[in-house]
Formats: sequence, structure tokens, C-alpha cells
Amino acid sequence: MPKRKALITLISSKQAKEGFTFLHKGSAPKCQECKYFHVCVKNLELGRVYKVVGLREKRMQCELTDTDMMVVEVVESEIETAILSKQAIEGAVILFQTRECGMENCEDFELCSPKGLLNGDRCEIVKINGNLECPREFPLARVVLRRVQAS
Repeated sequence: MPKRKALITLISSKQAKEGFTFLHKGSAPKCQECKYFHVCVKNLELGRVYKVVGLREKRMQCELTDTDMMVVEVVESEIETAILSKQAIEGAVILFQTRECGMENCEDFELCSPKGLLNGDRCEIVKINGNLECPREFPLARVVLRRVQAS
């Protein structure tokens, strides 16, 4: 499994723990005026989930939120989701597609429409966690995906 390149960013010192994951939701308009904008926000992709993999000693104060911030290393997180069982081959690269079933009250809805993945994302199947009991009887498998860049 190739090692993913870590990105440098800033997060609240309270959240700065290895293994912590977060969904990047963007920034406030005032953030663009900050001297740390390019490190804190600009290098992260909107709507992606990141995982903290390293901590740096450097700290600073966010002028917008008056929060103690810490420099951390992050990678895009692997995401557990549901895919068609016939696609569930460990190591295979697939194009991710959400399930369009309309059952938003289903206990597995978030698995079928996970945060951090978009339709058409190229993803490697990292792990297969078994089959999923779908109320609509779609043949689904529970898998862990890692987004991969086009080669």
C-alpha cells in the first residue's frame, strides 16, 4: 500500500490528536485576509474528510475565533461505505457512486451516501467488511475506500 503524502494544516489544539478525523467545510470569508490562510485552509479540498497523522510543536492564535491552533499533518481519510457486492474486490479501483434509494430513514443511509466521497471519485477498495442487509434488497457490501488520483 503506497504511503499517502501528508498535508500541513492548522486545527484547534483541542482537536490536535493523532487519529482525529474532520470534514473540511471551508472557511469564513474573513479567513482569506489571514496570513495563515494558505496553510490553514487553502491546501485542503472542500467536502473531504481528513485524518490527523502527525503533530508539530508550532502553535498560533486564530484571530477570527480566538482559538489556540496547532500545526498538524493530515491525509485524506479512508471512508467506510456501501458498494455493489459484485464490485467488492480488495485492491480493485472503482468509480464511486452513491446508492439512490430514497430511504433517508434507513439505518445504513450514511454508509450508502458517505461524507467525503463524491460520485465519480476513483477509489481503491482497501478492506471488505462483509455484506450489508439492505431493506431495498440491493446486493451491497460494506467496504473501506481510499480515494486515488488519476494515473
